[in-house]
Formats: sequence, C-alpha cells, structure tokens
Amino acid sequence: MSTSADHGPVTARRVQPTCSRGESLSEACKEAAGMQNRITHSVRMDITDDETFGSDEHAHVTRGGTLVLDTARPKLTDLTIGKCGGEVRVELSVTYRQAAGGAVSVSGRALLYEGTSENTTDLDGRASFDGTVASGASRGFNVRVRNTDEGGDFADIRVDVNNLALNENDPCPNIDAKAAALGAGFTGNAVSGCEAVRGGHRKRFQNADIYYSPSSGAHELHGEIRRKYDSRGGPDSDLALPVTDETGTPDGVGRYNHCSGNGSIYWHPRTGPMTVRGGIRARWAQTGWERGAYGYPTSDELNIGQNPWQWYSDFQNGVIFFEGSGVVEPATASLSGAQVLAAFAAAFRRRTADDPRVNIDSVVVIGVSDSAYDFTRSGNRVVTYRVSGEISSGHWYIPDPNFEVTIPVQFAASPPPDARREVALSARQAGVIGIHVDNFAGLGIHDVANALHDKLAAIFNRPIALGSVPAIAGLLSFKVMKDSGLTLYFRPDVAGRFAAGAAQTMLNDIRI
Repeated sequence: MSTSADHGPVTARRVQPTCSRGESLSEACKEAAGMQNRITHSVRMDITDDETFGSDEHAHVTRGGTLVLDTARPKLTDLTIGKCGGEVRVELSVTYRQAAGGAVSVSGRALLYEGTSENTTDLDGRASFDGTVASGASRGFNVRVRNTDEGGDFADIRVDVNNLALNENDPCPNIDAKAAALGAGFTGNAVSGCEAVRGGHRKRFQNADIYYSPSSGAHELHGEIRRKYDSRGGPDSDLALPVTDETGTPDGVGRYNHCSGNGSIYWHPRTGPMTVRGGIRARWAQTGWERGAYGYPTSDELNIGQNPWQWYSDFQNGVIFFEGSGVVEPATASLSGAQVLAAFAAAFRRRTADDPRVNIDSVVVIGVSDSAYDFTRSGNRVVTYRVSGEISSGHWYIPDPNFEVTIPVQFAASPPPDARREVALSARQAGVIGIHVDNFAGLGIHDVANALHDKLAAIFNRPIALGSVPAIAGLLSFKVMKDSGLTLYFRPDVAGRFAAGAAQTMLNDIRI
C-alpha cells in the first residue's frame, strides 16, 4: 500500500483475484501465481488555485510506494488526492496492468474539481496519459490538468514508475517484493531469512509470515489465522501453503486464508480461527458460506473414524458430517426455544412459590448472543431471560411495586463433544444477575429484592445438570440455536440414531 502526505486520502483498489472462494483450491488456485512485477512508483502534484483577487495559492503533494502485480492481481489502481486553496481538488488514478514479456502498462486519469469547497463535485478539467514500462526499466509521465470551464486553476503532475519483473523460480526476491508492498508497518521487522519449507519458501516477520512457491505465489498470514496455521503444523500440515492473503469475507465481519491443501482457515470475532477442508468445505460453500444456513465454523475439522473415513465440523448453526465420499446428515434431538423457556419459567416460579409477596407475571427471552470466541472450539450462545412481576406492598392503598430480573444462561457440554467421549450437559449462570424493583419508601422493598435475587440466583449456585451422554452414543455437538432452542447432534449410524431418540425423550421431560 502506498504512503500519503498530509494532503488527503490515498487508496489502492484491487481487482477480484482470479482464485475465488468457489473454485477448487488444489487446482484453480495454482493458476493464481505466475510472474510477479514489483512496481515502485512516486507521484508529485503541483497545484495552483487561481485567485481573481489577491495572490494565487499553491500546494505540493508527494507520495510513493510499492505495488506487486501477479496473476491473482494483474491490475491495480492507485488513487492520489490533492487539495489546494479551499476550492480545488485534484484526483489522480493510475492503473497498472501486467503486459507481455514482463512489461507493465500504465494509464492515468487526472480530474480537477473547482467550486466553493475542496469537496465540490463540480468537474472542471480532465487529462490522461498512457504508456508501457519494460521489465527492469524506469519511466516518467507528465501531464497538466487545467480548469477548462472558468478560471486559471491547474495542476502539473509527474508520475515515475520503475518495473521489475521477478523470476517465478527465484523465491526470495518474490517474498521481498511482497513484503515491500505490504509495508514494514504491516509486517514488522524480519525475524528470519528466506528459508525453504515443504512445497516452497518462507520468511518470518514480527507481525506476519510470507510464503512463496511458483504455483501459489507470495501470500501473507498474520494474526490469529497465522497462529492457527502454525498450531496445525504450517506448511507441513494437510493445509500446505497459503494461496491467498488474509481476506475479508463478503459479510464484512470475518477473515480467511485459503490454502493449497484444499482447506481454509476462517476467523470471526465471536468464533475464533477454525479450519475447514475438503468435502465439508465444499458443502459449506454450496449453502452460501458464512452467510448461508450454517454460519461460521466453530471447530476445526474433527476425525472420528477411518473405516470408513468419518469427519465433521461444527458450525454456528449446525454440523456437517462427511463419511466415505459424501456428506451425511447427522441424527438430532432438539428442544425449541419456547420449550426451554417453559422449563426455566417453571423453575423460577418454583423457587419463589414459598414467598406470598412475590408474584411472577412473565418469563421471556430478551437476548441470544453470538457464539463465544475460542481458539479450538467456540462456546455456545448465551441466552438472557427476563423475569417480571410484582411484590405485594401489603397495603391496599399502596400500589404493588414491579420488579424485573435478568439472568444470562450458558448451556455447555463438558468435555467438548468429539463423538468418542462421555459428555455431561449443563446450564450455568453466564454473567451478573440484574435486578430492578420500583422504590417505595418504608415497604422493606430492598429486603424483598435481596430475597428475590437470592432465590433466583440459588438456581445457579452450581451448574444445573441436564443429563449425560455416554461415549457409545457418538455425540458430535450440543448447540444453542438462534431461537434459544437446544439441538444435540449424533453420529449418523445405528447407535447415534438410537441415542438421538433417547435424548429427545430426555429433552421432552427436561426439568430445571
């Protein structure tokens, strides 16, 4: 990314990489490498705001940077904005494209706006330039854009371009070019040399690692995705080498890197970094990725059998189970949000039944959180219940004060299900219990409020045991759904289906 002076924003816009999310990572993304062009560029703008009265005003804008073109990004457009005198704005967009023989074509367009402010949309002048820069060569482009409507405003612009085509079989210069394009502010200082790894080369930096191979190109990993990649074994794992930089998901929230081992690492602030691979990834893609029915992955891919091969991944809203050569729907047992709510409402009323002053009018769900961040297995959603009612004042002439209690509850499975272990299911308090009681002086309301708090909090003095699932049942996941309901997922075999039936009976008779 280029750097900017104090004269306005600078951005670089990139075309969509040729290796998209919908393509096979092991094949199509191999096309997204090839020759790289390292482009070092600088821009100078000398802007004059012609004044009818008084002296003309002048501004000078200089900036520069490094860009890298490859097959995944064969075109980049760089934007420079300069402002002068409170009335003139000049926008210069320069597009760099890979051309034959390692050359780069350069095309620029300058627009001059003049009006009552620098943010005017009144376009008064335009100019352009085009040319080609051979590999290993430098070239300068000069253009003047002037106000052709009225006034003598103008800007003299010079763009200097150096183009170096890099040999795809020489990894270290390609990695260095990538690092220069990212900038030291992004990567930090190098902490290793250019070193050979399985399938390619790598250079480590304080804040990122850059990997390169002729078939994958140069790509960076950073943050929690880098940490997950390293924890899985990096290039020695089944993920192999990254074939994209860390990229934002279309929903604008998550991040991902694709890897050549037909797998990806997806990160979301409420899930953590999770790997998803192969047929499971393909099914997830068919359903719309993170914006589809499953949401984001909440576990790495888990292997539970080898004859036949059995894998599954947990997601925010479901489980994808892969057996042999295809996806199989897991067996399930579920309880709707309304049924879970009814069980909690009954528990709250039982706890306050011995106090005639307390009358519970309603118990409702007022919130269901997103999943909880974790590095290996995201936590369940938290359901917040609100208990509302009245406290008897004991006097006919004084209104009965109202109360509201909010209780956040998390449903958990311990240990996390993996289809092999016995698992205990529980519900526990997940935060501070909030209580509000209307204040009527002299009624002992605070004593009643404290007693009410103690009665409801006593439900969660320890986790509420909901039941246990034996190892033979093959529990895959215990999940809170978006409607505050509960779903248990089991292996899609005879034992799993039998266990799902038994779990459904348990859920239907649940008592808290």
